[in-house]
Amino acid sequence: MKRKNNKNQHTQVQVLAVIPARGGSKSIPHKNIAQVGGKPLIYYTIREANRAKRLDAVIVSTDDPVIAEVARSYGADVPFLRPKKYAGDHSRDIEFLRHAVLWVEKHRGWKPEIVIFLQPTSPTRTGADIDAVIDFMEREQCDSVRTVVPPPYHPLKMMVVTDGKKQRIVPIISIVPSLRRLGADVPRQLLPTAVQPVGLVYATRTHFIKKGRVWGDDVRAFFMPREKLTDIDTVEDLISAGDTLRSLGLLDP
Repeated sequence: MKRKNNKNQHTQVQVLAVIPARGGSKSIPHKNIAQVGGKPLIYYTIREANRAKRLDAVIVSTDDPVIAEVARSYGADVPFLRPKKYAGDHSRDIEFLRHAVLWVEKHRGWKPEIVIFLQPTSPTRTGADIDAVIDFMEREQCDSVRTVVPPPYHPLKMMVVTDGKKQRIVPIISIVPSLRRLGADVPRQLLPTAVQPVGLVYATRTHFIKKGRVWGDDVRAFFMPREKLTDIDTVEDLISAGDTLRSLGLLDP
């Protein structure tokens, strides 16, 4: 039975989704509620989380009253304002996740087995994508899952600057001891498979979060199509995200 946004303290919540939306973005003020395709950016994540069939509860974790008000206007459950100490430029994911898990356990009696976190800056995931990640995690019985896409260029074929003044560069593979023997001109096919994590859907077991870890020891990759990749840092990125949502048929009529 679906129990999303149910505030009954006795409700059993197996899978909890947390949507992080701090208010202190420097690149785009209030980025999480900036307009994309005629709606606030966070709207798309709230909409798809509520469409997912495998989530028992969804909450938004924000430190900003304005973002909280916008999220609630689209039916989101915003049960608290995140403490500022967990919402700074250098705050880590584990901080807001652990705060959210401990809060719902204390105030609502929820003890989820799995926590999903959905970044609003990746608005192209769907409810079906969320369900697929949860199904995959349960089928594989792994600790954590990260959505990934193939990178446009293998990172081990890149170079690194070792002398900033003279701009001296060396192949990055030469500073990886286990791969140094392959040489800088190694064919890409002989390199280990590289993936690029994308914040579409991340999943992890709650007991790791309570111990101060985001990820368990057994982390699996869940491949997503590269066309769902979004990286929103500029106003131009917001426009591009709107175009991507339109091309994927994810804008409201």
